Amino acid sequence: MRDHVRFHSTAFTPPDADPGQVNTERYGYALATWVVARLKERGFDADSPIPEDWGWLLGVAQDGRIIRIGCGNVEGSVSEWVMWLDVLRPGMLARLLGRWRDAMPNAAYGIIAAIHGALQASGHVEEIEWFRVGPRGEEMDHAATPI
Repeated sequence: MRDHVRFHSTAFTPPDADPGQVNTERYGYALATWVVARLKERGFDADSPIPEDWGWLLGVAQDGRIIRIGCGNVEGSVSEWVMWLDVLRPGMLARLLGRWRDAMPNAAYGIIAAIHGALQASGHVEEIEWFRVGPRGEEMDHAATPI
């Protein structure tokens, strides 16, 4: 499953600095709050975004896991955006008992599907491209859909 998405949109370009912005060249607050609203409309329990030096981070509880979603602009751009999902690993006991393996992909699947649907339905997003990131940080497996 592809868990990174890049796209173009001027709808999330901030007029000035984002509130609480850590890095003056990294944006994403408008995108992150839009994602939170779209996920809540679809029944997900999404937290308010928090600023990071690379953009904005929010968390979503799903299937007993926390999925982190990063939202930010592509370096040097105010109209190209990237989002990625990361499923937090459970504690040591759950890993030792093997309770986490089966739910890992499933925990993120519904959220990725909801984000993809929201991006497609938005009317102000273009050039949606999903991909995975390899072990050395290289982009791979590019496609128009997350599956």
